[in-house]
Amino acid sequence: MNTFKKSALKIAMTSALLTGVNLNANAAEERSAEDVERIEITGSRIKRSDLETATPVTVISAESIKEQGFDSVADVLRNTSFNTLGSYREQSGSSFGGAALVNLRGLGEDRTAVLINGRRVPGNAFTGSSAVDINTIPMSAVESIQILTDSASAVYGADAIGGVINIIMKKNFDGTVVEYNSDIPSQDGGDRESFKITTGTSSDVSSVLFSFEYSKKDHIADKDRDYTGFVQTGTGIPRDAIDITGANAGGNTGFDLDFTEGFAVGPCNDDTSLLVRDPFGYSGEGCGYIFSEVSYNTMDVERFSTFVDARRDLGDDHQIYFESRISKVESYGRFAPAIGGFAVSADAPINPVGENFILYHRFKGHGTRNDSIDATEIDAVLGFNGVIGSTDIEYDVSFRKYRYDANSRGENYILKSNIEALVASGAYNYLDPYSEDSEHKAAIANSNATLSRDLGNETSSFQVVLNGSTDIELGLGGDGLQWSAGAEYVSEDYKDIYDAYREARNVLGSSGNSAAGERKRSAVFGELYVPVIEGLDINMAVRYDDYDDFGSEVSPSISASYVATDWLKLRASYGQGFKAPNLTDLYAQPQQSFDGIVDTTRCRAQGIADKDCPAGQQETYSAGNPDLKAETSESYNFGIILEPVDNFLITADYYSVELEDVVTQIEFKDVFELEQANNLPAGVIVNRAPSQNGIPGAITRCAVKKYPDCGLINPVANLASRTVEGVDLKIQYLHETSFGDLRPELQWSHIATYEEEILGVLFDQPGTQGYPANRANFNFLYEIGDLRVNYMYQWIAETDSDTGGKFEAWDTHSINAIYSAMDGLDLAFGVRNLTDEDPAIDTVGGWVQDSAATSRDLYSLDGRVFTLGVKYSF
Repeated sequence: MNTFKKSALKIAMTSALLTGVNLNANAAEERSAEDVERIEITGSRIKRSDLETATPVTVISAESIKEQGFDSVADVLRNTSFNTLGSYREQSGSSFGGAALVNLRGLGEDRTAVLINGRRVPGNAFTGSSAVDINTIPMSAVESIQILTDSASAVYGADAIGGVINIIMKKNFDGTVVEYNSDIPSQDGGDRESFKITTGTSSDVSSVLFSFEYSKKDHIADKDRDYTGFVQTGTGIPRDAIDITGANAGGNTGFDLDFTEGFAVGPCNDDTSLLVRDPFGYSGEGCGYIFSEVSYNTMDVERFSTFVDARRDLGDDHQIYFESRISKVESYGRFAPAIGGFAVSADAPINPVGENFILYHRFKGHGTRNDSIDATEIDAVLGFNGVIGSTDIEYDVSFRKYRYDANSRGENYILKSNIEALVASGAYNYLDPYSEDSEHKAAIANSNATLSRDLGNETSSFQVVLNGSTDIELGLGGDGLQWSAGAEYVSEDYKDIYDAYREARNVLGSSGNSAAGERKRSAVFGELYVPVIEGLDINMAVRYDDYDDFGSEVSPSISASYVATDWLKLRASYGQGFKAPNLTDLYAQPQQSFDGIVDTTRCRAQGIADKDCPAGQQETYSAGNPDLKAETSESYNFGIILEPVDNFLITADYYSVELEDVVTQIEFKDVFELEQANNLPAGVIVNRAPSQNGIPGAITRCAVKKYPDCGLINPVANLASRTVEGVDLKIQYLHETSFGDLRPELQWSHIATYEEEILGVLFDQPGTQGYPANRANFNFLYEIGDLRVNYMYQWIAETDSDTGGKFEAWDTHSINAIYSAMDGLDLAFGVRNLTDEDPAIDTVGGWVQDSAATSRDLYSLDGRVFTLGVKYSF
């Protein structure tokens, strides 16, 4: 008889999923496999008792999260090996605000579906996509986190191409838990504290749970870290973007109208100024500015969250339930004073050059740019579930209302038209921005702009799901068929409205443009679970989605699992999926940005190696595209589950995902590769000055010309196909001894192939900047009596950088201990990143804008962090 053994480890894993408590093998052994409750596992709407299904699901209980020393949902998901290529985290000055995202298998944050209790969470308005801000989910109310590392559009619809994260919240809770946690970095900045309280009561017919969470994390200033503070290498006058970090040529630097020569304008001798060579990649000298003395790297983030779960039985077979989640997030970031380029005429009252020139000026007298964001998220679900009549058909009907409102305010930005007029009249003294002259101070006031951004997302949805089983058998020895079917309707309104100044492109120091749209979609879906013979199960699903703004898609899938012996189980799955265009990708107006760019086209024409090609900040423009169509995908997964001896579990899964019509903006490094191949797609434009002696001109500055005749224009389009293949390995072991229980666990994710084809040009990414081929986590938990100690090792493989350098392999060691000092009281102490490792940084380019984004996504900037926690339950 082929029955996959239910060892202590496997039953304990399932028990942890059900109860959210610490794994306890002794207690689990007292439960037979038949006693385990049938539950819905992520990836299928059909309830079953076996955790290891035909698709790969990893379950992390709330207790396991505490044992590893994490205090937020964002920390847990960012540190899993499945977040292979990293994901966006809170960054000062970013248009994404204080959001934290997750990116399964590197397929994109907006291709990872996030669910709460099995229902899709709408995307965050700051991203303008289906990407969900996981910072707003209160950890205090989390029972467990399920991670499905397989495409699941046939079950959950669009955006589940990369996988699914299902956050299971607590319910049926009796008692009260009060908890305080503190993170204390050994370096300056990044201190965090949190307070949580969860209370609940339940009876035979009803239950109520309330959870409140407060957390606050301080910013990390650029000067708080050696690698982001001001650093100068070499001797003499440093080269801009090569010999300096934490500074650039944007202090007071002038150029002739053809941008052939740079020069310093006025004195360059105060504490924040320095002379630089080759400003912005042009020959000559300029007056630079040390911006890292005042700018923040990460934001101040303060969050208040609540969660409510209330349930009431309506007779023996029905129940009404209500779930509510409210989150308020306040964040604050700081940028250096604004920098902008504008023309100075030869006859201007202040003109030390005596002829027309272009000035790139740092508006130090206006002060630092300060951005504050106030966001509120409300998510409420009212539902009914139960059994229909005398049948065994279970139903769940739910209504959802979701609302996200945010306001962003930016201070000390510059009105371009005003400052140009004030310079022309001589009222603004750009040679001495700190001048106390009354006319100059009035000019500062008249050119100062306060910016605003109003964001919102309102989503209403209705869903009905039916589950049932039959006595129908195939006659081959399997059990009866099980099925699920349902329908869904969703209406979504999205807005991201910028102030009139930026819409008119009349601001120096910031950019952006408005987007708004609405969408309605409906879906029907079904699923069939077929036990073919004893040990062989097949699961089939299909979903039809209809969108009012781009059309419809059908997503089928099939998966199978086979118990070969009592220690070996095989699984396989195939699915087709799709991703609907994001509303912002459809409707966004042209948006200006300033990005760090390595212009390899111009460098290679001059014989300059990529590693010696300077990175310069260039003006770029992105825009939406109303003609976008859906991305489509095909995915495969083949897995093996081994339990060669009791309590020793090995799972290995090979996966392949192929995407077509990928909506993307081409990465800047790839823009230049396509430019050199004379293969730029329609709409992508690199505006350049005229070539000289066969060398392409520099990218045209928008201080001389206007959009669309300047800068680099890079709109979104269905440009690419993408193939991602890899292997996920998980090894778990439980060893019980007289001196305690030992639980080692290894998770390893390997990306074997990550190919992107854009207009016939193939880009092979693994091992290149931002694409580590390997990532692994190792945990070793030791438990004896009232003490639990967990050691964690994290490793990310080395990659090449775009400059010809390396992002060296990065690893950290962490330890966390929990001691149950008395009944109900837990004390926790730990150290994350024990050896105080800095993030991996480009060994050639250093911490510049493009490579810094790679480092932020993959590695923590906190350094060594001491953690303290107290939890009392009563």
